[in-house]
Amino acid sequence: MERRGAIGCSVNAIVIVLIATIPLADAAEDLVPFEDLKEQFTIALPGGWNVYNQSGALSGERGPFGVVFFSAQPLTKPGEKTADMELLSKADVGEIPSFFVDRQPAGKDMACSEFSRIAGGRVAGMARNDPAFSKGRALPMQFFPERIELGGCQGIKVQLRALHSNPEKAEWIIDVRAVSDGRTLYLFLAESQSRTL
Repeated sequence: MERRGAIGCSVNAIVIVLIATIPLADAAEDLVPFEDLKEQFTIALPGGWNVYNQSGALSGERGPFGVVFFSAQPLTKPGEKTADMELLSKADVGEIPSFFVDRQPAGKDMACSEFSRIAGGRVAGMARNDPAFSKGRALPMQFFPERIELGGCQGIKVQLRALHSNPEKAEWIIDVRAVSDGRTLYLFLAESQSRTL
């Protein structure tokens, strides 16, 4: 019998509540399910949050891969389909509370039932290549991937920290939770400027 990669879903979707990994503007907000991509994953979001599917906005079609942004305010200007670059930049650096899901083709050893250490190392390498980390000076923090369970599937958690000179002495944290249904690798990422030292 094939193992399904979901909780309460029968189409290999991944059901996730990411309360602890996303920056919340108001913790008292009610969480509401986001099910527009329920064939891939369902996620609970704070009430009033916005969703921007970058690949869908650019191509006009929803595909299985690409980046989906979840944010406390719209990333598009009224009447526009594509994200405003200034708003997108603010979301990317944490000025607008947000996180995103990067959906990529799953690699070798990336399945719901098992996410290998080698695959976890590849995910850590992707995180290290993020500009927020690669352009800064690394600080001691968990570097090795940690095994987790996410949405009923085996996955990997990676957290990285870096110091930057712009803004002066800003500390950035990248938090990645990776899980796969065997076809798609889902990278749930939150980047934040944590403090000025």
